[in-house]
Amino acid sequence: MKSFNITEPSMRLIDEETSVRILTVLPDIDEEKIRIDLENNSSLVTITASGARVQYQKTIVIPCNVRFLKKRFYDGVLEIILEKTLPNLSQNLP
Repeated sequence: MKSFNITEPSMRLIDEETSVRILTVLPDIDEEKIRIDLENNSSLVTITASGARVQYQKTIVIPCNVRFLKKRFYDGVLEIILEKTLPNLSQNLP
């Protein structure tokens, strides 16, 4: 069994009004090999994925508390949509 170095995947965080979207590029990965760890009402997400030739891991700090809403995986791109559970207090400041 070969051992691979863990690679940090390319990722984009999109902060929307009521949700947060995470787009992560995971080439050469099958959807069933992707693991997403998020405790409800948390602000920390860990994505782990392993394929035949590569292993990815990324921990993301979300700027607010969120809960899992849905995920999509298409053509090597994982999209995770998280619903904000508390208002972003910085938006309410004068």
